[in-house]
Amino acid sequence: MFEDLNARLIELKELGRKKEKWETRLGQLQEELAELESKRDMWQNRLISEEKDVEKLSGMSLTYFFYTILGKKEEKLDQEQRELFEAKLKYGEAERAVTDTLEQINHLELQLKEVRFWKMDYDQLFRTKEEQIVRDNVELKELTERQADLKVQYKELNEAVQAGQSVIYDLGRAEDDLSSAKNWGTYDMLGGGMISTHIKHSRVDEAMEHIYTAQNSLRRFQKELGDVGEHLPVDMEISGALKFGDYFFDGLITDWLVQGRINDTLDQVREKKSKINIVQSGLESAKRKVESELATVERKYVQVVELYS
Repeated sequence: MFEDLNARLIELKELGRKKEKWETRLGQLQEELAELESKRDMWQNRLISEEKDVEKLSGMSLTYFFYTILGKKEEKLDQEQRELFEAKLKYGEAERAVTDTLEQINHLELQLKEVRFWKMDYDQLFRTKEEQIVRDNVELKELTERQADLKVQYKELNEAVQAGQSVIYDLGRAEDDLSSAKNWGTYDMLGGGMISTHIKHSRVDEAMEHIYTAQNSLRRFQKELGDVGEHLPVDMEISGALKFGDYFFDGLITDWLVQGRINDTLDQVREKKSKINIVQSGLESAKRKVESELATVERKYVQVVELYS
């Protein structure tokens, strides 16, 4: 029933394989052509130079008189003529190689032009056959349903992975700012003064902004995890109420209290980031597994349609 159609599908797939092979070869030839043209140009310049040297020894130039007086004109002329002959020979070889490569490239480009629509023809023929058999083929129906399920799973996992990447990025920014605040805080307690205090508090402000952003990202992450059957309740909070204290109370107690809060918050951020990295690793593993199964199911589906007779 499908003998002619199957034969045409096989023929079109073979064209696809040829197209891939020809494209690879075309790329190689284009690289070779660039090298050959460079080599040809080098020998062309050498040839021009050698011709000038021979002209100097053959004409009424200072070079001619110099070698005539020394009695070495004929010897030098022979040498220059040999070098000229070599340059002509090498240039000719390089020019022929360039011409031959260009011919191969043109031939491949014509071949590729002839098969450029193979995939369109294949897909159209495949759909024609698919429509005729899918209604009555139980295996195809099951594969279609499995494809749909896996595509949904992949989409949800991919969205969760992207949301997790946002959380990790925001926590990383907060971690950097808190580390900087911690360093400036240590310097401040050793007598750094108002400038170090200001920088420390600026870093804490920046860290808090990133933590707030991370909290929003985390809520989106939790939603996406819910879609894939995972939950991650995490609460991150930092209080900025004490940051003005050391402007008004010049005392070690306030300094150490603020510095302690920075250290605590930095530890919390690192802990949350570590936990989310673990979850993220699991999500990416699950995503790869679903992606692999989906590819297997899709290949199986195509095989069933192609081989159905």
